[in-house]
Amino acid sequence: MTTHRAGFRESRALGNDEIKRFLDRNWWGVLSTLEEHFPYAVPVVYGYDGDHFYIANKIGRKTSNIEAHSGVCLCVTEVERTNAEWSSVVVTGDAEFVDDSDGQLDALRALRGQTGLDVKVGPQDISRLAAALVVRIVPREITGRTIVGETSENRSLDDR
Repeated sequence: MTTHRAGFRESRALGNDEIKRFLDRNWWGVLSTLEEHFPYAVPVVYGYDGDHFYIANKIGRKTSNIEAHSGVCLCVTEVERTNAEWSSVVVTGDAEFVDDSDGQLDALRALRGQTGLDVKVGPQDISRLAAALVVRIVPREITGRTIVGETSENRSLDDR
């Protein structure tokens, strides 16, 4: 029996500059935490300041998991042209709660800047921030991969 992998293409690693540009233009990712023995993954809005990632949450399952296990994974993905082109960046690191007001303001600036909102902080932002748990992710590793377009070498035998 012959098996061919229709549509299979090789991905390539993203360089550091490509990863930075990718992270700068996105703000949604999937955060994975560990709950008991199983992963728990949920979409989040993130802010990135070039060194750390920030998320702001209400108390709940994510924050309980982070309290128990600080290791997290954040995956940010772009998919174009019905899966013909994609890129993703995976961040693994340690999550820590940000309790000091300076750190929380840094997180708010990163989150607002990431989403394209005005970085200026007003009184309503301070009250919303006070109600949230702010998490800083300190990366241990940041990797990225991409597939863009299709070449004749990558097309399946049926497509030739």
